[in-house]
Amino acid sequence: MVGIIVVLIAGTVGFSIFNVISLKKEQHDTLAQQEELKAEKQELEEQLEEINAPENIEEEARNQLRLIMPGETLYMFPEEITENRGNSSGSNSGE
Repeated sequence: MVGIIVVLIAGTVGFSIFNVISLKKEQHDTLAQQEELKAEKQELEEQLEEINAPENIEEEARNQLRLIMPGETLYMFPEEITENRGNSSGSNSGE
């Protein structure tokens, strides 16, 4: 009878230790993931600051919206011409 009680107590203690070790590992993994997410958040905040910089906003307005500053002239070329020029400018293959 005493042997059965000792085995039950040992099993309970062993199971409890296993749970504690599992929880510690999970805590360690969660803290590591939290650090990674903090680093990613910091990187994204830096990118957001760069994107919101006046120079970048002006560049995007010029490129995507075709806006110009007062006194400037906007020249627009057909896409076919600009695509051909962009593709052939890097290669000098007997043209």
